[in-house]
Amino acid sequence: MDDDSSLDIFQMIVGSIEATKKLVKREILVFWHYQVDVKEIKCPFQWWEKHEAMFPTIGFLVHQILRIVGSQIETKRIFSLVGFFTSFKRCHFIIN
Repeated sequence: MDDDSSLDIFQMIVGSIEATKKLVKREILVFWHYQVDVKEIKCPFQWWEKHEAMFPTIGFLVHQILRIVGSQIETKRIFSLVGFFTSFKRCHFIIN
């Protein structure tokens, strides 16, 4: 690959990143000025489903954040299962 073609690829990537930044900034500004009636929002997921076409980038990020589990129940369940299997293996090795 010659230097000119690698420079062209680099410029395309940088240009793409800059275009994406401008798009996201524009979307954030529109969202910032959008009048949201908090009384109408019963479920954030439903609100974002309705407005996802208007704010696709922010909507994607919000869906990722809202899906984070706010409790440790699943983690405790996994550790409990690991403990069960570990103790089962230990008992199995001792018997045989």
